[in-house]
Amino acid sequence: MNLRFCVVIIGLFIISACGSLGLAQQDANNQEQQIMTPVSGPSEAAAEELADPRKALVDQLGLRIFEAAAGHLSLCADDQSCLNGVKVIKSWVCIANSCDGTDISKKPFDCVAGADNKFSKEAQDQINTLSCSLIKSPSALTRKALLSHIPENLSEDDVVEMGAALMALKGSAESCKDYIKDYVGPYGPAWNVKWYKALSGCRILAHESTSENEEKDFYTWFGVAQGSGSCSDIVNIELRNACNAPGAASPVPLSSKPSINAQ
Repeated sequence: MNLRFCVVIIGLFIISACGSLGLAQQDANNQEQQIMTPVSGPSEAAAEELADPRKALVDQLGLRIFEAAAGHLSLCADDQSCLNGVKVIKSWVCIANSCDGTDISKKPFDCVAGADNKFSKEAQDQINTLSCSLIKSPSALTRKALLSHIPENLSEDDVVEMGAALMALKGSAESCKDYIKDYVGPYGPAWNVKWYKALSGCRILAHESTSENEEKDFYTWFGVAQGSGSCSDIVNIELRNACNAPGAASPVPLSSKPSINAQ
């Protein structure tokens, strides 16, 4: 699930940097420590990860965020990234509850802390109305209407992910998956790991699957990307079909492609 929806509305950006003098001193200290410390081999866990990079790629997917949001918050433990992801998904649920009358005490803007400080009252009312229109009737038309009143760095992809997740949370994994497939198109080059992950989110949020089961299928597919195993080894039919599609896009995150493809 994409965290930019919450970030865009709140608009908080924090940048930190270290002074060059401090970095130079740290490098000197590190070099001295390396000289004085006996060389040792990698730990067993590190060696295992080097032998099979698929484990690290599975962890990068962050599928447990979906399961935590679906009612198993303990899966996040003290992982702040996971907790933040759940918080964003919960804010979407809050917006949906406001729109359908489940919670009449709030308006969509009330679901995102600090959002009211970024928009005029008139803009808030307009976005509240457009948000509810989108949730009640998710379509390209209602998506674009909302996006025309939201900062440009919120993409239509983000809105589709949000809408799909809400469908799954209402108990319909099929509606969630169909909404994504209708937007992205047939399996093939147009797909990427974000959308494959979103499909897993559909199943997990609707309690049709678990993060563990989805991770196993991704683990298998990462092997196929490396040249071992085959798409037929993937249990879930959706991921299997995606893997088998002509010109199928890689399931590997772009930042990690060099390591997974290294032979």
